[in-house]
Amino acid sequence: MKKEYKKYWICGIVGAVCFGIGDWLLGYVDPGIVDESFSVIKVGHGAGYDLVKITITLLFGAMGVPFLMLGCMKMADILTEDSKKKGFRFLMAQLPVGWLIIHFTVSVFIYAYSWSIQNGMAETAEKLAADIQHMMQPAQIVSYLFIGLPLVLLIVYVLRGKTALQKRSQFFTPLLWMALLSGLKFVIPASPFSNGIDTFCMNAALIIWFVYLMTVKEEQ
Repeated sequence: MKKEYKKYWICGIVGAVCFGIGDWLLGYVDPGIVDESFSVIKVGHGAGYDLVKITITLLFGAMGVPFLMLGCMKMADILTEDSKKKGFRFLMAQLPVGWLIIHFTVSVFIYAYSWSIQNGMAETAEKLAADIQHMMQPAQIVSYLFIGLPLVLLIVYVLRGKTALQKRSQFFTPLLWMALLSGLKFVIPASPFSNGIDTFCMNAALIIWFVYLMTVKEEQ
């Protein structure tokens, strides 16, 4: 890509790394199942989980938003049709917003569960976490739409030849790598590492995409 874009792709990487630090702190735990209804809360979030990790997660998530937003919004410039750039830029601006909301909601019910366990309220920990998760669910659904819509549209534009990139760029798009990395948990033994990779997968996928944009040449 053009050299003047490099600083934006670096910003995107910095933002994804910031979010990724938090995701790793949330996910690198014993992946034992607490309750089938919990997709995030694991056995490792119990008595031994350091609640300072939640503070760090939210801090780095907030720090990462402006960097990730710069990288995401600049992706609109890879489109070849000016009429589509404004709408795509708007959708891409929602991605870091949605990701921060997901970070916040997940952090809240992990904190509630862990704090309850660590303060002698184990009998109410699961119910409290479940109630908070239920309360946050509508916001999470909207946030996943903020994340998913622009990433799906990116693949569509690449496949339809509507970008300055070659069609093989689809093999570096974030959704593909998110699926591949998240799928590792089904093929490697369950461990804190496998669970950490699962929670880190979106950030890793964005990092791969931004690094690709830094190295790829535009289609001639």
